[in-house]
Amino acid sequence: VIALLVVLVDLAISIAAIIPGSNPARVDHVTAGPYQLTVNLYRNPADAGYGLPFAIAPARAANSPLTFHVSSLPGQGVDATPIQATFSADPQVRNGIRGAAEITVKGPWTLQIQVDGSAGKGVVNVPINAVALPAIPVWLGWFVGFVPFYVLCVFFVMQLSRDKKAEQARTEHIHTPETKSPTLTM
Repeated sequence: VIALLVVLVDLAISIAAIIPGSNPARVDHVTAGPYQLTVNLYRNPADAGYGLPFAIAPARAANSPLTFHVSSLPGQGVDATPIQATFSADPQVRNGIRGAAEITVKGPWTLQIQVDGSAGKGVVNVPINAVALPAIPVWLGWFVGFVPFYVLCVFFVMQLSRDKKAEQARTEHIHTPETKSPTLTM
């Protein structure tokens, strides 16, 4: 039950991490070949181990549809592999997209955006810095580390109380009534 709760809490945190907020934390105006783009990042710096929510929109309205390919690329010295971002069309912006780019470890990353449309192809790289989440407090680490010890102590206390109750029940059943000595009266 506890493991299930931990998994559900982790799932909720992961889902909350990729849902973009109402205001972007960082806005970059970039040029990808012939296309002017506005890139909104909803976490700055990015949290390592979670998805980085983003939105990309053309700065000028394009008449023809645009095709995007977005990847997160690890920087030099970062031990990770490139990851294709997941995204979908932004219902509020024509030819815009919203999605999340996985940033697996801390360090410098690049959000590579490839755009293809009637004006041709274009590629732009947006630098990202990923930081590790803060460590848990020392007191919490010790508390969690000693959970098996606490459970073992509770188990032994329960066993001792069960043994005492069983012993009391046995002594009550063995209760011997007082017997009168047989006397003969004449």
